Amino acid sequence: MKLEWISICVVLLSVFTRAFGADKLQSYNVDTSTITVSGLSSGGAMAMQYHVAFSSEIQGAAIFAGVPFACAKVNFCSSPATVSVPYLAKEINDLASANKIDGVSNLNGKRVFVFHGTKDTTVDPAAGPKIEQLYQTFGVVTRHEYTIAAGHGYPTNFYGATCGSTSAATYYINNCNYHGSNISMSYLLGGSLAPPASSAAGQLLQYDQTEFGGNAASSMDSTGYVFVPTRCQDRTRQCKLHIAFHGCEQSRTNLNDIYARKIGMLEVAEANNIIVLFPQAAPNIVVGNPYACWDWWGYLGNNFLNRDGAQMKAVHRMQLRASTCESSTGCNPSVTTPPPVGSSASTGAPGECGDNTVGFRPFPGNCRYYTLCACSTNVLLECASGLYFDPAIGKCNFIQLVPGCD
Repeated sequence: MKLEWISICVVLLSVFTRAFGADKLQSYNVDTSTITVSGLSSGGAMAMQYHVAFSSEIQGAAIFAGVPFACAKVNFCSSPATVSVPYLAKEINDLASANKIDGVSNLNGKRVFVFHGTKDTTVDPAAGPKIEQLYQTFGVVTRHEYTIAAGHGYPTNFYGATCGSTSAATYYINNCNYHGSNISMSYLLGGSLAPPASSAAGQLLQYDQTEFGGNAASSMDSTGYVFVPTRCQDRTRQCKLHIAFHGCEQSRTNLNDIYARKIGMLEVAEANNIIVLFPQAAPNIVVGNPYACWDWWGYLGNNFLNRDGAQMKAVHRMQLRASTCESSTGCNPSVTTPPPVGSSASTGAPGECGDNTVGFRPFPGNCRYYTLCACSTNVLLECASGLYFDPAIGKCNFIQLVPGCD
C-alpha cells in the first residue's frame, strides 16, 4: 500500500510540475519608488499606456519612436502632427474618472524621456513632440532628443546597423553613437547613475509568463526574460525595477533575447542595481497581430488602454511578483502573498499534508489559490479568473458561492 501511495504522489506531482513549467518569476528586494518603464515603437506606445494606467506605481517612462496615448483612435495615428492634444487628454481624464486608470494627479512631477529620429519612415517623427505635449498637460517633466538622423530603431553606441537605416534585418536596433538606455535611464532616475558596466555579469533568466495571463489569447509568449544584476541576487540588498517593452518583430519569437542583450540596458542595470523585466508579446494572426506588436490599437478589445487590458494586467502581475518582497525580512513574501503557481508551498499548518494523503486544500489568506497535497508536499494552484477555492466541495467555485471571500 505504501508503494502505491508513493506512485500516485510521484505521478501527480510530475504532472502538475510539467503543466506549470519549471521557471517561475521570483520576488526581489525592490524599492517600489523607483519603478520605471521604457519601450520602442509599439513598445513605446505600451510604455506610455502602462505608465498612465499605473501612474501611482510607475515613476517615469522612456519612449523611443512611439506614439501618444490613444493616438490610434485618431486615423490610426497616421498623421500625429494633426492630432489634437486636448482630445487625447480628455481620453485620459475620462478613463481616470471611470476609475479605469490611476488618478491623473499621480503624473504630476514624474519624468519622461522621448526619443525620435529624424529619418524614421515607420512612425512619423511628429509623434515625439505630441507625446511630450500630452504629458506636459498633466504636469510631467519631459526631456527629448529629436536631432539625431536615426531610422526607426533603438539607438545604441555599440551595436546595430547604420543609424539612419530601418529594417527588420537589423533588428530595429541602430548604432547611432548614442547610448539611449544610459541617457534615458539616467534622466528617469535623477541623473545620478554610475556609468554602464563593461559587461552584464548578472543573470538573464527566462520566466514563465503563463501564470500571469501570458498566452495566445493575449498575444503574449509563454516565456519572458528578467535580468538580475550581480548585487541584486543578494535579497538583503534593495534594488530598482525597470520594465522594458520590445517593439514589433523584436519578440522572443523573432529574436530570442537579442533585444534584451543588445540595447545597452543590461550594462546600465548591472552598474546601478536595476532589475529589468523584458515581458514578451507574441504573434497571433487570429487577433490581427502577425508581428508580435504590443496592443496599442485595440486588437484585443476596448480595454487595451486601461488597467483591465489583457496585456496590461499580465505585465502588472509580473511587476507585483518581482517587487513584493519585504526588505525587513530578507525579502521573504508574507504568508498571504502566494509563491509561484506550480511550486511547492507551505500552507502554514505543518503536518497536515501526510504521507498517505492526496487531495486539494485551501491556501490561507488568499481564496484564489489552493494546494494539491501529495506525498507530504503542497503544490500551489490557482483558480480561473472569477472563481475562488471552495473548501466545502474541494474545488473552485463561483465567487458569490464561497462564504468569507470577497
